[in-house]
Amino acid sequence: MVLSPKSKLESCPVCESAKLNNRVLVKPGEDPQIFVECASCEAFVARYLLKSYTCEDPYRSFLRQMRQQRMSSGALTRERQREFEDRLAEDLALARELSSSPEEKDLEDLFEESS
Repeated sequence: MVLSPKSKLESCPVCESAKLNNRVLVKPGEDPQIFVECASCEAFVARYLLKSYTCEDPYRSFLRQMRQQRMSSGALTRERQREFEDRLAEDLALARELSSSPEEKDLEDLFEESS
């Protein structure tokens, strides 16, 4: 079975609104948790455990990841940074494209399929 990428615009299971809020909980020694709530009716939508984070400034996020690794070459670091930003832009474009047509499956089913 060949798996293809999928994307889904998340919405509230109660009122179907796509207006959602993320609440971030950071506890020492644990992965950060993202709690998603509906901005319209305040219903709980989902919780995610965060293994990696990229903010609106991909360069800053890249530097944070590189702090954990030693680089012997400025050119190599620069190349990896470009690759990181290119991959981020490609993945975001793909997610937007795929989620533009409604996906009927629940996110949990999509996650299970991909593992």
